[in-house]
Amino acid sequence: MVKRKLNEMAKHGQITIFVILALIIVVGLMILFLLIKPPEVKIIDEKNPQAFIESCTREAVEEAIDTLSEKGGEISPKGYITYNNTEITYLCYNENFYEKCINQRPLLVEHIENEITTYITSKIVKCFGDLQTGLEKSYKIETSELQLNTRLQSKNVVVHINKTFRMTKLGGEGGESKEINEFRMHLVHPIYNFAKIAMEIVNQESRFCNFDELGFMILHPEFDITKFITGEEDIIYRIKEVSTQESFIFAVKSCKLPPGY
Repeated sequence: MVKRKLNEMAKHGQITIFVILALIIVVGLMILFLLIKPPEVKIIDEKNPQAFIESCTREAVEEAIDTLSEKGGEISPKGYITYNNTEITYLCYNENFYEKCINQRPLLVEHIENEITTYITSKIVKCFGDLQTGLEKSYKIETSELQLNTRLQSKNVVVHINKTFRMTKLGGEGGESKEINEFRMHLVHPIYNFAKIAMEIVNQESRFCNFDELGFMILHPEFDITKFITGEEDIIYRIKEVSTQESFIFAVKSCKLPPGY
């Protein structure tokens, strides 16, 4: 009798374990299904091609800003230090002992604007190509050359695209026609503010071989500035906007001391 009861308890225990394992597997599959996002399909609205171009441009600008923010305002840095496996641009540099650094990008805002424009141009050309491909089964498409410019403003990035895009409905005479001559993309981002702060840091480093980040943060608590000194006496600055956690990082080499000093 006792042996039979023990066997029954063992069977019940095994069933309970199987039920728990089944629940774990089901929950795991549900979590995996939620985490894995299906590939994004861009839908072209023939009544609103501006929205397609704006979305496509936004993606390209965000890519450019991510790279620029990680690399000190350069898409492909030339004068840089490698830190955490990333090439970070020197915005102020002097290799000589005791000497103050020289500002490498006195027009940093304008330089970043040009870097964004250069990076996104080919991508926006492809955006228009995709738009035309998606519409040409139903419309005759006529276009002009692409002209665009990027402008940084306080907490904003604006891309203005000049390009004639005329679409005429196929089939029958007097087909419906629509013409767009300009497109505009607006992105909220603090990269302009980062560039202005970076220039202030560089100006003080080039004059005093130092920047008072604590004093700056007292006056501007919306930003957090951290400073890392590497083994080569390079200084890595990181500017972070507290509210968004967006950041911008760059390097400085100034007033270098000789070995053993």
